[in-house]
Amino acid sequence: MSHIWRTRIPARDCAMGSPRYGAKIGYDLSTKAQNMKPRKMGYGCTSSTSTRAVGQFFDIYAKNFDAIYGHTERRSALGRWVDRTFRQVMMRRFEETLRQTKKQEIHSVLDIGCGPGRYIAAFALQGKDVVGVDIAEEMLKIAQDNIDALNVSADLVLDDYLSVHFDRIFDAACLMGFFDYIEDPVPILKKLATEVMGEFYASFPKSGGFLAWQRHIRYRLRRCPLWLYSKRDVEDALIASGFVGCYEIRDFGRDWYVVVQMQGTG
Repeated sequence: MSHIWRTRIPARDCAMGSPRYGAKIGYDLSTKAQNMKPRKMGYGCTSSTSTRAVGQFFDIYAKNFDAIYGHTERRSALGRWVDRTFRQVMMRRFEETLRQTKKQEIHSVLDIGCGPGRYIAAFALQGKDVVGVDIAEEMLKIAQDNIDALNVSADLVLDDYLSVHFDRIFDAACLMGFFDYIEDPVPILKKLATEVMGEFYASFPKSGGFLAWQRHIRYRLRRCPLWLYSKRDVEDALIASGFVGCYEIRDFGRDWYVVVQMQGTG
């Protein structure tokens, strides 16, 4: 069984499941990080409303998004064509991430922006101890159904990742399709460095080209903030977060697929 912890205010100590009040998490960003240019493509909004807008978008879009991962009968003919034409990268990064997490030395995985739980369920089937975090409650409801259908277990946290406090360390973390909706990746990456001792896998959507353009149009119409990245943007964020010389950036077509090795795995 999965358990959804609602952790908006106060934040919870997620390993224990008990409320905990405390100061906001803060970061001493380097000059380079502070000077990074935003990669926004979408309608105009402030940072304070961005997270709320993304959460509202995925609460509405949850069932349609889950269909991409296999429930094709829920998709229209146009939707299936879009999946075949533009979203093959989603299956490619899914398969590559599962190849990474099957390592015997990885016992626990933190899935940030876990969505409908397809990765969580797969990690659990590998025998991993899994925690998923997402800001969209409708996504987590689907995740719970997907996990329960496979008779596996995981913990689900309803909150913004930066607001969640863990008193444990994870062997690995997964951030697939997450940085698309993050204006500044550095605080996320710095927090990861304190909570993951082994490695993490992340995707960053590419800027430039036809696929970026058509996605910009779709998200603008849906009024969902979207941020895209050049390879240099990704490198700058990783370096500003302290991951110097321990990352690999792979070209997956629509996305940059990133593997960061910290310690204890390989």
